[in-house]
Amino acid sequence: MYINSQEELDNFINKCSNATFLTIDTEFLREKTYYPKLCLIQIATEDQEVIIDPLANLDIKALTPLFTDPKITKVFHAGDQDRAILYNALGAIVRPIFDTQRAVMLLGLPQQLSLSGIVKHFCGVNLKKGESFSDWSQRPLTEKQLIYAMDDVHYLPQIYSRIMDELSNAGRLSWLKEDLRDMEENESYTLDVYDTWKRLKGANGLRGKQLAVVRQVCAWRELTAQKLDIPRKWILSDEFLSEISKKMPGSVSELYEIRGVKERVNTRLAQEIVAAIDRGKKTPESEWPQRDQQVTNTTGISSIIDMLSALLHHRSQELQVASMFLTNHDELVRLAAGQRSGLGILKGWRRELLGEELLMLLEGKVTLSVEGRELKVTRTSQNQE
Repeated sequence: MYINSQEELDNFINKCSNATFLTIDTEFLREKTYYPKLCLIQIATEDQEVIIDPLANLDIKALTPLFTDPKITKVFHAGDQDRAILYNALGAIVRPIFDTQRAVMLLGLPQQLSLSGIVKHFCGVNLKKGESFSDWSQRPLTEKQLIYAMDDVHYLPQIYSRIMDELSNAGRLSWLKEDLRDMEENESYTLDVYDTWKRLKGANGLRGKQLAVVRQVCAWRELTAQKLDIPRKWILSDEFLSEISKKMPGSVSELYEIRGVKERVNTRLAQEIVAAIDRGKKTPESEWPQRDQQVTNTTGISSIIDMLSALLHHRSQELQVASMFLTNHDELVRLAAGQRSGLGILKGWRRELLGEELLMLLEGKVTLSVEGRELKVTRTSQNQE
């Protein structure tokens, strides 16, 4: 069913009031805007499937009670972007959620398995992906576009039911729910513009006051992009922001001495950049931003990292849990370097399942050896695996 009237949308919402779950996907465009342009919302339940057209002058916020109902689980596949887009459209966090991509990693399926891979695995169907680069803002939509869009949720009710049964039988559903609750927190949907400098490419050489300047300049670019609703790099690229922060020009004329800047920003924006630079320069040294401590030299600990990685992959195969769901290389590097705080592997069920054993390996309480063609893990204090 294609919904492009408010009456149809309201009727659908009423029909879903007793549903136990909804499977949800979206189609959007973001090439020319800062905020993704929501073009379609696809929803399936056990007995109905709809495509909602947000471009048909609908009050999409009417979905808010449904999408925030604690009795109805909202099922996505790799839904981070979808949920962020719906948060922008509704002004509310979609919850409670279930994400099939994360869930199947607890069942031993490949990491980052695509929707088509999951549909093939659980339903034996090969999805057609010919409309991946469609212009979803065009109207009317073609039959191929509608079929493609509906396929993104059509199989999810069946898949969701299968995954729930398998996770429950394996005693792993609580592990997933713990992770999903963290994904529902407000912090997952809010952006601190004064943290955007941390993702700036080419900024590794900045030091001291330059970091205070780059923080201000990056925040200015983010706020300007939001105000104009254009991609941030359309204003100035990362490379330009890094160069500006290195040279810290004190006037528009000095700013324009940086090759290419004058052609990209007008006088008004240039004045705003200079003002941002000035705010950064005036930041007291005690308030200069600090980079997250990185372990850049792993030469001395590379063998330790290899041992931790070997134990990770051994237990991952043994437990039939994707290793990436347990931890990642960066956390292993930090563990080997002595860090013990802020690591997911040392929290909750991950610590119980593997984190404690990794610490024991670092403390010499666990040893690794090869027996036949198998890795053997021995606890030295108990002399048993």
